[in-house]
Amino acid sequence: MITLEIFGTSDIQRLIDWIPDSDFLLQWAGPEYVFPLDEAQLNRTLEKTRSAHPSHFMFKAMLNSVTVGHVEIMAVDYVEKRGVLARVLIGPKNHRGKGWGKSMIQSALNFAFNDLALDNLDLGVFKFNKAAVHCYKQLGFEPYITIPNLENDKWTLLRMNLNRITWQRAVKGN
Repeated sequence: MITLEIFGTSDIQRLIDWIPDSDFLLQWAGPEYVFPLDEAQLNRTLEKTRSAHPSHFMFKAMLNSVTVGHVEIMAVDYVEKRGVLARVLIGPKNHRGKGWGKSMIQSALNFAFNDLALDNLDLGVFKFNKAAVHCYKQLGFEPYITIPNLENDKWTLLRMNLNRITWQRAVKGN
C-alpha cells in the first residue's frame, strides 16, 4: 500500500535524479520548470507549501520505507473548494507498471477530498500519455477540454476533472 509523506528539502536530489531530460520534465511538470531541474526551482515550489493554509502540497509516495513516487496538489482554493492534481510520477523505472501510481493518486485524492475538504480536482495530462489518461479515467476523472499545441501535436493537452460526489461513488464501488 502506498502512503504519502510530506516532501522536504532532503527529497530534492532524489526527485532531480528521476528527471532524465527536458521532454520528460515537460511531460511531468509542464512548462514551469526548465531543464535541468535543480534545487532552486524545487525550493521555490516548496516555499508555496509553508503557510498555515498553503495553496500547494508536495508529497513523496512511500512503499514500506522506500520512496517510489511524487505527487502534488496545487492551486488549492479553500473558498471555491478546488485544486489541481499535478506532477504525478512513479520515479524509478523498475517501479512503474505495478499499479503504484494508481494507489498513489488514490491517496492524494483521499487527502484532497477528505483532509482539505475540496469539492473538485482538475488535472492536465498530455494526450499521448495513454497509460496516465487510462489511470485517471479509472479513478473517475472525465476529460472536459482538449488544448491543441499548434507547433507540435505531441504536446496536445487533455484537461480532466473529478468532483467529490463522483469520487465518493467510485470509492464506495471499490
